[in-house]
Amino acid sequence: MINKQLIQSKMSNNLSGLFDVELTQDILLNGYSIKKYNNINYIGLYNPAGKVMTVDAPDYIIEFAPELLDVEFNSMLIGGLGIGVIPYVVQDFAEVDVIENDENIIDIVTQLNHLNENVNIIKDNIFTFNVTKTYDVIVLDIWYDPLTEELSNQLIEKYLPFVNEGGFLYIPINARSLDDKVKMIKNSINQ
Repeated sequence: MINKQLIQSKMSNNLSGLFDVELTQDILLNGYSIKKYNNINYIGLYNPAGKVMTVDAPDYIIEFAPELLDVEFNSMLIGGLGIGVIPYVVQDFAEVDVIENDENIIDIVTQLNHLNENVNIIKDNIFTFNVTKTYDVIVLDIWYDPLTEELSNQLIEKYLPFVNEGGFLYIPINARSLDDKVKMIKNSINQ
């Protein structure tokens, strides 16, 4: 179970807790850089040309996925790695599979070395990934543009059968594009 105290002990408001480094300067890895994103409390991963590849927030769960707080779970599937904030927070008590389709993002997160052996990163596409086991929680945080109600419903149909009884499927992706609707679908019966 995660709670606010655990998150706050792992991450601070000044971005220093996530990777046990101070982000007072850029982190450079193979020409890629990790630095503050637009002078807000987000971290951006930039390619060698300076284009942002992904953005993550150290307080992601509190800000975007508060439904994960104080919920008992032992297994999680995450669609979209970002810089690894969600897996980092839950890795000490849950088995985590993460689907990411960008090899560069996988390589950089692997080099950061902040994820432990409970986290399994799978290079695949969330739309074509072949799910072979069930999970207590599935979080689809892929920030797909544009997210439509139809696409969201397709993902629900694909992944809900793989949520354990009592667990839930959580879709915070592009919530603002759906009039701030964030979907959390609980599985009350075993599918």
